[in-house]
Amino acid sequence: MTRASREIQKRPGLLRFTHSQKPRQQAVIDIGSNSVRLIVYQVTGRSIVQRLNEKVMAGLGENLSETGKLSEKGVESALKAIARFSAICASLGVTDVSAIATAAVRDAKDGKAFCEAAEENSDIKIRVLSGEEEALYAALGVVSAQRDPTGLIGDLGGSSLELISADAGELGKGKTYKLGPQALEGKSKLSVSKLSDFVKKQLRQGGAIPKAERFYGVGGAWRSIAALHMELKNYPLRVLQSYSVPAKEIIDLCETIADVKKRPDDLLASVSSKRAATLHFTALTLKCVLEECGAKEFITSAHGLREGIVYESLDPETQQFDPLLAGVATLAHTDQRQVAFSRALQNFLDEILSVLPPVFGDDAAHERRLHEAAFILADIGAMLHPDHRSDIAKQLVLRGPYTGINHVGRVYLGLITGLRYNRKHVVEELEQSVLTPEQIERAKTIALLIRVAAEFSGRTERILKRASIKAMGNQLVLTVQPRHKELVSEGVEKRLGHAASHMQLEPVIKC
Repeated sequence: MTRASREIQKRPGLLRFTHSQKPRQQAVIDIGSNSVRLIVYQVTGRSIVQRLNEKVMAGLGENLSETGKLSEKGVESALKAIARFSAICASLGVTDVSAIATAAVRDAKDGKAFCEAAEENSDIKIRVLSGEEEALYAALGVVSAQRDPTGLIGDLGGSSLELISADAGELGKGKTYKLGPQALEGKSKLSVSKLSDFVKKQLRQGGAIPKAERFYGVGGAWRSIAALHMELKNYPLRVLQSYSVPAKEIIDLCETIADVKKRPDDLLASVSSKRAATLHFTALTLKCVLEECGAKEFITSAHGLREGIVYESLDPETQQFDPLLAGVATLAHTDQRQVAFSRALQNFLDEILSVLPPVFGDDAAHERRLHEAAFILADIGAMLHPDHRSDIAKQLVLRGPYTGINHVGRVYLGLITGLRYNRKHVVEELEQSVLTPEQIERAKTIALLIRVAAEFSGRTERILKRASIKAMGNQLVLTVQPRHKELVSEGVEKRLGHAASHMQLEPVIKC
């Protein structure tokens, strides 16, 4: 991140900014080697959320390496899908539609004729991306969802692989390789070791691929491998965005998938049959890329090329705002009153939080933004049934379609939300497996303090400004302006007592 963007992040008014722009719709039609997909996004400031996602497995690139042309059945299926998608966009009132085609159309002899036919049928102009552009947009998709990513970004499609390096969100020059599963089908008779040698030889053409500690995997095939890893590990939070595991574990899994003759018959039972048919190619390619770049960590990105197209359309200042804060504001459907209460919460608790020891290492800015996100989410359960509010609100936060956060942070926010609505909310296996004991205790502290503020203020900024809270010696002191002492209810006293007890302090109210 540049110095200017860091200054933007520090400036107050981020929450106001996320709500100063009306939601708009933007659609992307992605014409790939395997599928043709329509995604309609709701874009609210920095928040990019899918509203509609439809896919047709057209198979345009089938046998492309042998014939040099697009599949006839694939062309028929794709043209029909594009016409349908155009009609859907018109019906939804979406006027901002980007149609992009990638490797199969780019490489096929009849790619230009296909685009002309599609444009005639749908009145949508199709842009054929170069390999470098494809790499760039895939990387921009990762940037849109990550916090200043540093590492190697790889996007595997049906016919090609794109690689591009990122350094704190700054992108290098992308490079494309003909290593998609459809491009490797002609090598299906090779042994696993010989095919591995071939893939690595392709990767080394023009120089070795960059070394990187982290590898960000983009594309449906690699997400399938990540999802399979989740299943085999019985991982309790099935959210692919920012799913992070040691690269060695992914390499081992890819080795098993790639060896069709030796892998267990039921290993790919949960993978769609069409995806499973070529997963050995995608697994082998991923294994080779991870070994060549020397990555220690594999991170799944659910955002890729299509989100990169949308991200590019944002103005430069909007691009610099925190996707986490914008995303949770959209998730919570916050209005201006809730935004004001969230901001007041941050001011109310700022002093007491500043003296607590960090529980997320030395990244104080990250810890602060997590708490700001928790404050934005403080009213997310207001309209839910009180008997189930804690559980439902927690699940919304755990599985919500926001980005800019890893699974540790997501689980932390979920736990705060569950405890915020029920102080006796049970800490489950998920929290115990993902969070440290210190992080669990801090989540309880934050939730209990939010409960104090919410009870005292009626979840309003105006009343919350009439009090302050501090840890002084062995006391947790709530100070209320004398003329507003009637605001101190039995409920306020009780919740202050709960927070103080957890923090091993004595509750004191001063008016």
